[in-house]
Amino acid sequence: MPSPDLRRQLVAAADPVIHALVAAAVVAPLGRAAVTTAVAAGTLIDVDHPLAARSARPAAMLSLDTRPRSHCLLATVAVGAAGAVAGGPVHGWAAFAGLASHLLRDAADDAAPTPLLWPWAAPRQIGRGRALAGIAALAAGSYVVSRWAGSASGRTSGGARGACAGRRRRTA
Repeated sequence: MPSPDLRRQLVAAADPVIHALVAAAVVAPLGRAAVTTAVAAGTLIDVDHPLAARSARPAAMLSLDTRPRSHCLLATVAVGAAGAVAGGPVHGWAAFAGLASHLLRDAADDAAPTPLLWPWAAPRQIGRGRALAGIAALAAGSYVVSRWAGSASGRTSGGARGACAGRRRRTA
């Protein structure tokens, strides 16, 4: 059986893959491009760990008292807004949901507290139940955004729905 330190390092090494899988699952209804956006947002945020630890050594990053301040809802909203400006509302939602799923998963474990509500509240953990509920809500939000985006493209660009509806009206 591995030592607790080795086990902790192995779990930390698997984190990027797990964050990517959760981000991809959350935005799957939005398609491949949105999944790419969500995975990027949900994994690249961890570049803040070596910056906060001032070291790329796993032991240094795992010994942080709290997760870095960029692991907060305020940063998540900013990333979502930047994604919307850069790629439209679907990519904005994908960036937000990918990063939010990362924060929720981090806040569910028993490692360093997560500053979810920084600067308004101290870092803390929220528990697995609340985190799973939040991740489920993000997935539901992605479904709603996919339905909205599909109906919006049919109305504005003559997409598949708009074209079919137009043909039916002409033949009726």
